[in-house]
Amino acid sequence: EEKIIMSKQDKVKKEGFFRAFIKSIKDFDKYEDFALESIGKTTVYLLKLIAIFTVVISSLTTYRFSKALNKITAYYDDNISQLSYEDGVLEINNNQKVEATVDDIYQNVIIDTSELTNEQIEKYKEELQNKNGGFLLLRDKFLYKNEMVQGITEKNYKDLLEQNNIQTLDKQSITNMIAESQTKIYIVTFVTTFILTFSAFFISVLLDALALGILGFIIARGVKLKLRYGAAFSVAVHSLTLPIVLNIIYAIIKEFTGCTVKYFQTMYTAIACIYVVTSILIIRSDYIKRQNELEKIKSVQERVREELEQQRQKEEDEEAKKKEEEEKENQKKKEKKQKKDKDEKDIPNIGSKPEGSNV
Repeated sequence: EEKIIMSKQDKVKKEGFFRAFIKSIKDFDKYEDFALESIGKTTVYLLKLIAIFTVVISSLTTYRFSKALNKITAYYDDNISQLSYEDGVLEINNNQKVEATVDDIYQNVIIDTSELTNEQIEKYKEELQNKNGGFLLLRDKFLYKNEMVQGITEKNYKDLLEQNNIQTLDKQSITNMIAESQTKIYIVTFVTTFILTFSAFFISVLLDALALGILGFIIARGVKLKLRYGAAFSVAVHSLTLPIVLNIIYAIIKEFTGCTVKYFQTMYTAIACIYVVTSILIIRSDYIKRQNELEKIKSVQERVREELEQQRQKEEDEEAKKKEEEEKENQKKKEKKQKKDKDEKDIPNIGSKPEGSNV
């Protein structure tokens, strides 16, 4: 059994990410191999899985942002008649409030460059916080919220523009700047979204894996299977493969069709639990099957050992009997020879010449 386990461990070490990825989805029987993985290998697999998810989500977010930016640019061209920026102060349409809806994600774009009180600014922030996403352009700063980020991002015009050596702005210069920096804006959006999403999703998935690992450990103990928590954690990580893939598919469908699934998160968790429970039960079944096979092998080995012992004993008995017979035969020959010698000694020598005779 130890040789079988060592062989499987060597096989697991050589297995690549994509092969493990496919097996995690369609082969419950392979979860016994995953249970033999080291924590390090399992963690690397988890990081790669999250990276794939994050790349897709960041790409969708960047695509969505590009559509929003195009709509904002079009709105800007049509509705912003006056714009000026100098010494950290922005003025748009003579400080009149402008509000527009871009799309379902960036629901609100509010422009108010008048002198506002702190209470008015906090009210704007609260309004933005209640939206999935949006922009708020004020006199000295802008605020931005993305659905992938919980909080609101806030930037001062002065700090942002001085980094690029920009002191003044007007409507045409902003139009030119957007056209020239569009690619850079998309790259920054993608990288920023990737970092934030990766961090948040890694923590979320890690907590899910730890909880599922505890579930697997408890179930294993319940079915009298000695499974380490590290092995249960590895099983839990691989059980999240299909839910994460479905999460990616759902995000893509939602982006391009607007279709939503009300209880998707519940389904996500349920699928992972099903994978954990099923894989533990299959591991238990395979373990019992292997134990039975080992018992059969031991039984056969014991029977063969007994037969060999009986054969050896039989050969020894035959050898002893043969030796005993040979000794008896030798004894008979010896006794026969001794009798013959004695008889020959007792018979007189007839016809021999008497001593002192002249005949």
